[in-house]
Amino acid sequence: MKIPTIIMTLLALFVASSLAGAEDRQTTFEQANTAFASKNYATAANDYQAVILRQGFSAPVLFNLANARYQDGKLGVAILNYERAQLLAPDDADIAFNLHLARAKAGLADRPAAWFDQPARFFSLNTLSWLGAAAALFIGVGLVARQFTRRNQFAWRAAMTASVCVLLATILAAGIQWSELPQAVVTGKNTPVYISPVTVAQPLYTLAEGQTVALRKAHGEFMLVETSDGHRGWVKSADVSRLVPAGQGTDGIHVASVAA
Repeated sequence: MKIPTIIMTLLALFVASSLAGAEDRQTTFEQANTAFASKNYATAANDYQAVILRQGFSAPVLFNLANARYQDGKLGVAILNYERAQLLAPDDADIAFNLHLARAKAGLADRPAAWFDQPARFFSLNTLSWLGAAAALFIGVGLVARQFTRRNQFAWRAAMTASVCVLLATILAAGIQWSELPQAVVTGKNTPVYISPVTVAQPLYTLAEGQTVALRKAHGEFMLVETSDGHRGWVKSADVSRLVPAGQGTDGIHVASVAA
């Protein structure tokens, strides 16, 4: 077989494999939608999770997954996935509304927000990264170009000032959002909190399902967590889930959302 023929054959196999994979992903998503419509919420959640495992995190699929968990009575996992979806789409009103409903059903108040939270969350971390990189690139190009021309002084200074402001604003907003990433949601019901990473002692208190806590450190099968009011204690790792798991992608998946 000639080399061009081999290349064409391999290319055809690659295209066929890609099309088959895309069709399989779409089938899984359609199956999840069908299961949700049929009120088979556990099955729908498993199918949405399969899409995420194949293509990474995205706000629409996380939103659908959260809706399925909410309808299935898994409030902790529902809140977890609404929170994850909100990290990727901070200005989505549907996500915010359903997260509010889930917290209310779990007996939890909405998390208090500082005055700077809303502007800092206007863009996702991915968007902030692109904006900051673009501003930094523009500043670099502008400084180099400035060495070759002295015209349009006012326009150059205005552009540089605007770019520096954009860069500083994105760094500040990203820092605010980044500080919230070492957080987790309690997915277990009435999760016991211990004074040390062992279970021989009586628990100090319990955490409600869906409650958000800050992760401080890990020890074996335990995590040291801190509540919003400053109380610390050890909980089993199986009872909490990180908002941002290690090794997960955030590639977009354009799918329809299902309202709760």
